[in-house]
Amino acid sequence: MEKRRVVVTGLGAITPIGNTTDEFWEALRRGKSGIGPITKFDSTGYPTRIAGEVRGFDPLKFVDKKEARRIDPFVQYAIASSVMAVEDSGLDLSKIDGTRFGVLVGSGIGGISTLLETHKVLLNKGPDRVSPFFIPMLIINMASGLISMRFGAKGPNSAIVTACATGNHAIGDAARIVQHGDADVMIAGGAEAIIVDL
Repeated sequence: MEKRRVVVTGLGAITPIGNTTDEFWEALRRGKSGIGPITKFDSTGYPTRIAGEVRGFDPLKFVDKKEARRIDPFVQYAIASSVMAVEDSGLDLSKIDGTRFGVLVGSGIGGISTLLETHKVLLNKGPDRVSPFFIPMLIINMASGLISMRFGAKGPNSAIVTACATGNHAIGDAARIVQHGDADVMIAGGAEAIIVDL
């Protein structure tokens, strides 16, 4: 079987050094560091008080308020990046066969902030106060699932979990899916939101 040529047509990025691909690229070129004091929690008693936090991100540019409350930050980042990548690609999604359009987005840890916040709710308010959205907010494949639903992608859909290699692994697997003819278009990458007090 002849392998098909694979090209990257669009990019999206939510990172500690920029919340758009252009901001990210310019910061890379300037050698800007994304490391700074932790602001997501009080790190006073911790031996490390710096991290690479995403700053200035507004999920409401990409999802409505109700959805933002029901998805973990890592999924917010994944959706935002995918929206940017699709816009950057210039693809007319109305002309793409949804069954030939897939999503492969992973995360090393997934919804850890949701896990910790839900545990606090359980301890302080009891099991009746645990959100029915707890599991969907936590699981790693929710990013791929919600991105697929947003764009009408009905082809291959999966989530990769390979620690820090997850994003690259997802991109490589998505390229192979296109290369071997199982899909024509794939959204691929990784997302993480792990700056927590655990």
